[in-house]
Order: sequence, then structure tokens, then C-alpha cells
Amino acid sequence: MRWLVVFLIACGPPPRPSPPALAEPPPLEPTPAEDPMQAPVVGRMIDFAFDGGRVEIETRHAGDRVYVVAHNHYAVPLVVAWQLDNLENLEPLAPASGVVVLPAAAAPNADAGPVLLSTLQMIDPTAAFRHATFLHERFGDPAARPRPYIYRLPYRAGETWSVLQGFHGAFSHRGSDEYAIDFDCPVATHVLAARPGVVVAANAAAQGAGTTPEFLDYRRTNFVIVLHDDGTLGEYMHLSPSGVEVEPGQRVKRGDELALSGNTGFSSTPHLHFMVMTAAEDGRTALSFPFRVAVAPGRSEEPVQGRAYPSWE
Repeated sequence: MRWLVVFLIACGPPPRPSPPALAEPPPLEPTPAEDPMQAPVVGRMIDFAFDGGRVEIETRHAGDRVYVVAHNHYAVPLVVAWQLDNLENLEPLAPASGVVVLPAAAAPNADAGPVLLSTLQMIDPTAAFRHATFLHERFGDPAARPRPYIYRLPYRAGETWSVLQGFHGAFSHRGSDEYAIDFDCPVATHVLAARPGVVVAANAAAQGAGTTPEFLDYRRTNFVIVLHDDGTLGEYMHLSPSGVEVEPGQRVKRGDELALSGNTGFSSTPHLHFMVMTAAEDGRTALSFPFRVAVAPGRSEEPVQGRAYPSWE
């Protein structure tokens, strides 16, 4: 994923991607608000919006103070790396960049509540001000760690698919995807839940595939994210356009159908990408975990690249 730049202006968000224009500040209050969350909202930007939620960044203004506030609308924590830049008529009174863990909302598309990112002071309270906000978000609680669990193969019984790329795969399984598995299945293969959980986010609107950097953006791929009971996430990616069959907030059992596989996003061939993961502490990368799959009754192993696995459950 890439840094996203969005400009917030005192009188409201401008059309994207037009450059920001100076905005006239609202009438001054005699003193800054004692509670920043009570200051009037004068600008709002929505980012990282998929089925299940979004991130909102607000600009609040009272007296000579400007507050930048974040809201998480997903029913899963998010780690957000943020930076304020292009400040005009503003001086930071607190750090102008950082990483924050936004708590989960109680339900998909609900509001987890405001989190103050930074406070700025207007240099000239009678003049306009502006700033730019750069964001990078990741799903998951960085403190989550997997408990022992044997995963099922994420496709129907009677089907056999090979591992196209395994743990530490040379093509793309490095860094955030170190412990991902790619199953070499054709488009429209039924994708099943490898573990019970709650669907917290999904995307079915992406079209096309490629191996250039822009396809690394979540918006360029179709996916389902399932929250497990230990706080880790099951990530099913590269799904078919309009192929998602579940909704955020839906509880799924082991073996329930989630979607149809496809070839969207960062992909060179049709396949199903599955990974157990959470957000890393930097807000820019993911932390993936090794896992084992049930290959026969009473027998499990870590998936091996090049090996074919018949699903039996």
C-alpha cells in the first residue's frame, strides 16, 4: 500500500485530487476549547473505506487551536501511521507525525470514538489555514498472537490444489506476506473459511491484476478479512469481482463459503492467497504467522510449496 495524501481545509474537505485552497476560519472563541472533542468540526476526510467500515479524519477548530482527530468505523482495531505536512498558518503544539492504534468499533460501520492525533496553533488567528494529512492503515491489533489451531484447507472437499507459493516464497512472500500461502486454483473456485470467526471487512469492487506497485494497494484487490477468537486475522485475497458471499459482522463457521477465487490485485495468475496475520506496530506493514493445515484425519503439516493437497473435510 502507498501513502495517501488528503488535504483538509478549515471550511471542509476539497474535491480530490484538487490542491487545497485557503479557507476562512470560523468566528473565534475567546479561548481554546478545554476539551478538543467539543471543538466544532470544520473539515472531514474519509479514507480506507471498504465493506465494513472506514477511517475518518476530522479537523476541529476552536480559538487559535486546530485539532486533528481520527475515528475507526471497523469492528477490528487498526494501526494508522499518520503525518501532517504542508502546514500554512499553523504550528504544531504536539508531534506532527506518529503511529496510533485505533480501537475497534462495536459493530461494522459503527464509530469507535474520537482519537486525538495532534494539536496545532494558528499563527495568525484572523487568517486562513491549511494542512495535508498523509495516512497508511493496516487491519489488526499489533498485540495479537495466534493460539494453536489446525486450519482446514480453504476449498471444497474432493478438490485438490497445489501450493503455488509457500512460506518465504521468492516471488512475493517476503516482509508482510512472509507466511502466506497461494493455492493454484482457477477463477471461481469456492473459497471456504479455514477457521471460525467474524467477517470484519471485505472488498468485491476491484477489477484487473498486475505486478506493478500500484496493485499492492488494498483497493486494487478483492478480499475477505475474518477476525479469529485469538485476535488474529484470516486474510483471503485476489477474489473474483463481485465474488464475495459474506457480509461484515457475519459469524462464519469452519468450512462456510466466503467467496469465489479470482485474479485481482497484485497477481500474475489466478490463485487464492491465504494468510494468518495482524498489523505490525509501524502501521505500514503486516505481521504474518506460520500455521498448519489438516491434510488428513489426525494429521497436519505446514503447507509445502509445490505439494498438492486434496481437501477431505
